[in-house]
Amino acid sequence: MTRRAFTLMEIMIVLAIIGLVFAGSYKGITALNEQAELAKPFESLRSMAKTAWQRSMTEQRSWQIHFFADYFVLEPKQAAKEEDRKMFNDSDLKKQRGTGLESVKVKSDIIMEIRRWGQPNWIRMQPKVEVVWVFEQSGLCEPISVRFTSDRGTVGAQFDPLTASVREDISDRDG
Repeated sequence: MTRRAFTLMEIMIVLAIIGLVFAGSYKGITALNEQAELAKPFESLRSMAKTAWQRSMTEQRSWQIHFFADYFVLEPKQAAKEEDRKMFNDSDLKKQRGTGLESVKVKSDIIMEIRRWGQPNWIRMQPKVEVVWVFEQSGLCEPISVRFTSDRGTVGAQFDPLTASVREDISDRDG
């Protein structure tokens, strides 16, 4: 009676193939995670823009997104007089709504850049550089483009001044 078994060479070939499959899938999963990390601040900004647009019209007060080197924040545009600030704060408490302050941290390996309407060059956000994007009481805002760049690609868009939604996608993702 003859016994049939796998040779050492056959086992080694199968293990090599399994190793190649795992290595390929790991690289693909890592690339997807990096792209998702790049898209996170952009998606947060898109949501913030809609919130600022809606709140500026419903509350009849200006809101702004304030960009700093490594984060951006949604906040009410400060009133000119102390009485106005108190009135807005009292109104927020009375209507049981939050202050609206919301901030998003941008990871250190992601570069945030902004281009205002009519400007040919992008403003790179870095220490001592601040940009404010204001949403007026009418809901109108300045047309602005924002992009987030890393070694994996670029995610960004030009925002519409009437609706604060994405007018034109300026993303290119490697992958």
